[in-house]
Amino acid sequence: MTNKPPFETWKKMADEIAQFFISMETQTHAIKKLTKLKQGNQLLKDFWSKFVTWKKLSGYNEIILVGLFKKGIHPVLAQKLVEVS
Repeated sequence: MTNKPPFETWKKMADEIAQFFISMETQTHAIKKLTKLKQGNQLLKDFWSKFVTWKKLSGYNEIILVGLFKKGIHPVLAQKLVEVS
């Protein structure tokens, strides 16, 4: 008889543990940061780095995150993404 592990991968385990320990205050702060985050004149890689940091703490699903990402990047870049998709 073999026992099935409670998590399929280490990543899934780490994600569940992080979600369990992230406080509501931290999550609320991350959501505020994400909704206000704008690329402005910074490089996309710098915007992305900040976005990824806050996304992990927000608890948002991918659909919401894609919308926030498009809203935060420079309008010209956002338009180009729309054209190629």
